[in-house]
Amino acid sequence: MRIVSVQLKNIKSHRDKELVFSPGINVLSGANGSGKSTIFEAIGYALFGVDAKDFVSNAERFLTIGTKRGEIGVVFEPEPGELYRVTRTVGTAGKWLLAKEVGGAFEVEEHANMEETEVRIAQLLGLSAARPLSEQFKLVIGPFQNDFLGPFVIKQPAKRQDAFDEILGIDAWRKTQDRTKVLTSTIKAKLDVLQAEVDSRSEQVAVLPAKEVELAALRQQGDTKQTELATKTIELEHATTLLNALESKKEAIQSVQQEVQGLQERVESGRNYVSTQQLLVEQSRQAAAVVAASTAGKQGYDAAEARLKELRDQQLQKHQLEKKLADLEREQGSVQAMLDAESRELGLARSSMDEERKRLENDREALAAALAAQKQLETVAAQGLAAAEQSRVLFRKLPMHNMETTLPYLHVALSRIEEIDRQIRERESVLAGSGPLKAEAEQLAARQARLEQIQAQRSELAGRRHSLVEGRDKIGAGACPFFQEPCQNLQGVDPAGIFDARINALDAEMAGLDLEAAELASQVTAAQQAARELAGMEQVALELAKAGGERTKQEEEFSRNYAQIAVPALRAPLEGWLATAGIGEVSLAELPCAELDLAAAPQKRRDALAHATDAWQGVITRLETALEERVKQAAEPVQESARKLAELSARGESLAQKERELAGAQENAARREQSVARHKARLDTLLTEVGARKAEVAIFADVERSVKDAEGELARFQPARDSYIANQKSAEELGKHQETLEKYQRGLQGIISTLATKQDELARLVGDYRPEQHEAAKNDREQLVMAATRLKAEIGAIAEGVSRLEGETAALRVVAAEIEQKLAAIEKLKEQADLVKFLRNQVFKNVSAQLSERFREEISFRADRIYRSICESDEELLWGDNYQIVLKDIVDGTIRERSDDQLSGGQMMSAVVALRLALLQTIGARIAFFDEPTSNLDAERRENLAKAFRAIDVGQEEVTEHWYDQLFLVSHDVSFTEITDQTIQLD
Repeated sequence: MRIVSVQLKNIKSHRDKELVFSPGINVLSGANGSGKSTIFEAIGYALFGVDAKDFVSNAERFLTIGTKRGEIGVVFEPEPGELYRVTRTVGTAGKWLLAKEVGGAFEVEEHANMEETEVRIAQLLGLSAARPLSEQFKLVIGPFQNDFLGPFVIKQPAKRQDAFDEILGIDAWRKTQDRTKVLTSTIKAKLDVLQAEVDSRSEQVAVLPAKEVELAALRQQGDTKQTELATKTIELEHATTLLNALESKKEAIQSVQQEVQGLQERVESGRNYVSTQQLLVEQSRQAAAVVAASTAGKQGYDAAEARLKELRDQQLQKHQLEKKLADLEREQGSVQAMLDAESRELGLARSSMDEERKRLENDREALAAALAAQKQLETVAAQGLAAAEQSRVLFRKLPMHNMETTLPYLHVALSRIEEIDRQIRERESVLAGSGPLKAEAEQLAARQARLEQIQAQRSELAGRRHSLVEGRDKIGAGACPFFQEPCQNLQGVDPAGIFDARINALDAEMAGLDLEAAELASQVTAAQQAARELAGMEQVALELAKAGGERTKQEEEFSRNYAQIAVPALRAPLEGWLATAGIGEVSLAELPCAELDLAAAPQKRRDALAHATDAWQGVITRLETALEERVKQAAEPVQESARKLAELSARGESLAQKERELAGAQENAARREQSVARHKARLDTLLTEVGARKAEVAIFADVERSVKDAEGELARFQPARDSYIANQKSAEELGKHQETLEKYQRGLQGIISTLATKQDELARLVGDYRPEQHEAAKNDREQLVMAATRLKAEIGAIAEGVSRLEGETAALRVVAAEIEQKLAAIEKLKEQADLVKFLRNQVFKNVSAQLSERFREEISFRADRIYRSICESDEELLWGDNYQIVLKDIVDGTIRERSDDQLSGGQMMSAVVALRLALLQTIGARIAFFDEPTSNLDAERRENLAKAFRAIDVGQEEVTEHWYDQLFLVSHDVSFTEITDQTIQLD
């Protein structure tokens, strides 16, 4: 696989450029801005489908300035002798086409869409179609210049691992492992739910056969119970009628018995009430006598009780006053102690503050003097720095800095002028041979007329020959075709001979005409070709005139652009600046003064521009260096002043902090004075209150003795008072008890009379009633009622049981069907769970790590040999865990390992180049692109790197076997010119 050529139209700085590459190593060299990286970007865009926005922020910036559409064509050879061309347009309605060379021309393959085109190109390049071609190009085959170190210098191990897993194409395994975790949980949750449902419902379904047997038995039992209930119902009706008659008699007897019994109880109760009431009357009389005897003692007790209550109130007041007095005395002692302590602290604080205030005033005066002096120095230094900066700003505004932006337009114009001159020369050489063509084209009409005349004669002869052949066939036997008799004109003559002679004569004449017609046809063709070429020359003449006009425009554009960087336009502003800048490194005599010959050939003008650019660049470099040195020197006093001002500011902040602390101490002293005043005022108040409370306590000095006297008098009258209270109520109820006794005696006599009447009625009813008959009838009915009730309950229970069993069996059959479905679903989910578990534990879990380890081992083995060749050292390069670059060597007999920040820039760049080469070889890429691989490398390492590339190209075993067909390098380093198969210089 190799790239044969690339053609760019209107792509950045390449308006119309075609580059042809050789097998092996191709180096692109040129100045900055010459479009070296654009070549690689164009190949990535056309051959690998990279989006233009990956190279530039806006796809329109991928086009040449002023154009709206561009095109890139890449011719590549996937196999020897097999050529393909892929073209891709930039701009609106872009197309991506793949064509195969057939018979010297490219025929476009029909693809449904761009995705199908990408798959086909990946197949031809021998790359995996599972990953987008653009990713393979950006990550491995042709990383951009600013992404060359890319993932190798990522500090976070997890992010670095993710980046290289993506580069190696093994991140899909780990992503699948993470994503299938949710799937495992989901399947397990579904299994648990289904199994729980099956377990809970299996117990229900297990009783289905027994339920069906029970249902049949219940239905048969219900029919038997219905027949028995009908018989018992008839018997119950007869027994109920007989029992109702006997119940009526019994109820009448019981009613009278209850009345008799009630009257007897009332008589007995009345007698008890009368005797009880008589006892109460006697007790009330005795209580009245006791009350009269104890009235005086009761009155003495009440007077003593009132006196004791008054004395106890006075005793409570005394205790409260004593408690308040004790609280006041304690508070008095506490306030006195606080007052003494505050007074001592206040005196010490005032003495310390006076000393600190004097010291701060002295420090503040010294700081103010130093700060004023330093600010004056800072002002002087800042003025010097501002002057140096202003001089540098004015220098950078000089027109000569526009050369870098103007030169590309001049080079493009010169390239276009050269191309136009080449086209003009070609077209003039074409027009120079137009005389013979014109003479040949003028014979076209005569030759065509003669050719038509010959063709008409031959057609006439061919008709005559056809008639003779037909006549020979009809008269060949000598018979007339009209009269059906021998022809009289042929008597004695062979008819076939006559016709053959004439046919042969016509054939000879027609052959002569054919020869002449063939010669004329070739002459007509030549004349037509001459006419067409002559018409083309007319178009060439028009194009020649158009090219002349375009060349004039390009010359005008060149002159207009050159005027911006001509010597007068650059020298006069520079001389004016030098007159005021005070720079002695460059004199006016050293400034370029040679003017460009605008009439010279493009190449001479290009050489003159290069010479002038180098001269002006030297002037700019020297002046930039002088200005940078001046600004640096002017900045040093400013920085020193800033440092000293910062120190003084820190001292001022320290003094301010001490002043704030002093102010805080003064506030504390003021608050302490206020506290001392409050303590004194409170102490005076407490002394006054203590004296008042002592006077109040003295009033109640004899209250305890008076309480004891009152308590003794109360105990003396206590028995009389208790006797009075115990008999007072009974004595007051004597009249009421006497009245109640008379009422009870009258009611008892009425009840005794009614009792005698009811006893006579009861004797009559008992004589007409037989209890044994009633008991037998009641027993019979109860048995029948119990039997009927039992049968109804049993029938109802049976009906409920039948209904229940019917519903249960129907529900159980539905459950059984659902269980079958869920069991089938469980088996299916178990198979899925086993498959997911196997894949996660045996495949996805291990494949990513195993592939990573295998890739790192293989790449480390190859990269180590390349790195040793580049660095010419005994250091061992390893690609460790999490894709960390590790260098191992032996120092003082001990193995030393270094990585990341411990490596120098050259070591890191050398390691990355070696790993990228080994990585490309491992994934099977046959082409690779390296944009400025010598960054951060010293001269020796750059030369070693060039030798390593050549060693790989020829397949030296001490480096690595030959694995690539083409290697593309962008470099300014001359080390690569000795090892390259082709060097392409871009200007």
